Amino acid sequence: MTKSLRYSLISAVALVAAGSGLALAEPAAVPALVVAQNEKPASELAPSRFGGHVHALAVNPKTNELFLGARPIYRSGDGGKTWKAVEGIPKTEERANITSISIDPSDAQVMYATGHGVGVVKSTDGGETWEAASAGLDGMSTEGFAIDAKDPSKLYVWVLGTGLYRSNDAAASWQRVDDGPKKQEIRALASANNPTGMGGIWLYAALDTGVMKSPDCFCGWDRLSNAGLPDGRVYSLAVDSSDSKVLYAGLRQGVFKSKDGGQTWAQATDLVEDAVVTVNAAKPNEVYAVGADGTLVSSSDAGANWTKVEDDDVQG
Repeated sequence: MTKSLRYSLISAVALVAAGSGLALAEPAAVPALVVAQNEKPASELAPSRFGGHVHALAVNPKTNELFLGARPIYRSGDGGKTWKAVEGIPKTEERANITSISIDPSDAQVMYATGHGVGVVKSTDGGETWEAASAGLDGMSTEGFAIDAKDPSKLYVWVLGTGLYRSNDAAASWQRVDDGPKKQEIRALASANNPTGMGGIWLYAALDTGVMKSPDCFCGWDRLSNAGLPDGRVYSLAVDSSDSKVLYAGLRQGVFKSKDGGQTWAQATDLVEDAVVTVNAAKPNEVYAVGADGTLVSSSDAGANWTKVEDDDVQG
């Protein structure tokens, strides 16, 4: 067979295969994005009226005002019935979105927020104004954030693709301290004042595969049994201020509660999907959770019973 005839036959086969839907062998393609079991891609999360999917929620322990993180931050003074957008959030991307909001339990005027295209931002006037607080971070895409349970000037933040950073001066500067759980991104952090036996306390991490914890000396991450916790991404964590063994976790299936430091879990509510949960530090029986679509529910009895908050339109 001549070379030209051989090439002609190959071309003909390729044309027939393309027309019939048959696949020809090709060089190895770039691997597709792997989504954890029971985890929805961001494109499939329910849309919200807050300009993006909701990823953060916090309650001011002094004023009971709620703060919600989407694109950007919204605040509510009436328990979530009405919301008003907070302007002036420093950002490096036009469509930056908020991934966490934390309020200093010792001084409710001091607040922190993280996000993609945000890094860390800080407010010292109860959320009225915000300033950048990312000095030392190697990246502006941040998710997990926690205020140390014993020292409110000590903070922790996870920078995607980079690692865990700590600040000892209330976000004036940051230093990288840990790689985090092996090959996993941290979606949320929580600090619990439970003795580690090593002179420190525990830092809990929400992952795409459950919950892990590490002593704040960062000498290894312990995988918890996660009994009762569904497979898939854990979107948020919250600690009961009156009992640090009591934890709440937000997942696709709703809110789950642990009474033994994260070893075992039971579902508290399924009224919200892709849940973000927070506890009022001044009233630990008061728990709030919000879904990615902005649906807000609350409990006044530590998660035993929940009520959906009937809201009005968001004010831009």
